[in-house]
Amino acid sequence: MKDQTHLDREFRLPPEVRPLSEARIAVRDHYRRKGLRLEFTFDGNLVGDFGEACAVEEYGMKLVEASSNAGFDGYSPDGKMTIQVKAKGPSTKRIAFSYSETQADHLLVLELDFDGGTGRAIYNGPEHYVREFLPSEPWRGQKPVSISQLRKAATRIVDGERLPMIRQATE
Repeated sequence: MKDQTHLDREFRLPPEVRPLSEARIAVRDHYRRKGLRLEFTFDGNLVGDFGEACAVEEYGMKLVEASSNAGFDGYSPDGKMTIQVKAKGPSTKRIAFSYSETQADHLLVLELDFDGGTGRAIYNGPEHYVREFLPSEPWRGQKPVSISQLRKAATRIVDGERLPMIRQATE
C-alpha cells in the first residue's frame, strides 16, 4: 500500500527568509521597469543551505560536519539512515546529482516557495529509486533527474519508507 501521509504537507519557512524574498522581488521589479524580463531566482548554495536547514527543523535530520561526507548531508533522527537533501524553487524542473561512491539511504527533495514562505517535500523516500534514472558508471559533473522522474520514483515508495515530519502541518 502506498503511504501518502507526508507527501504534500506544507511547512512554514522562518520569517527571517521574508526579507530575502522581498529584496529579490524589488531587484526583479527594478529591472523589469527597465525592460529586462529576468527572474533573479534563488539558486545554488543558498537554496541548498535552506533545504538542509528545513530538513533539520521539519524532519529532525542531524547534519554531518561540513564537507565531511560526499553523498549525504545528514542522518535520520535515530541515526540509522543517511540522508541526502536536495532543494528547489517552484520553477526548477530538474534536480542535479553529482557522482559519489557513497550513496545515501534516503533522499529528501524539498520545494521551497520563498515568496509564499512555505515548503513541502516532493520526494521523501529511498534514494535508490531515484538513482535508477542516473548512469550506473561513474561520471563527471552533474546529471539531472526531472521532476516527472522524481514523481515516477515516488510511486514506488511504500509504507514506512518516508521520513516522518516532526512538526505539525501548516494550517
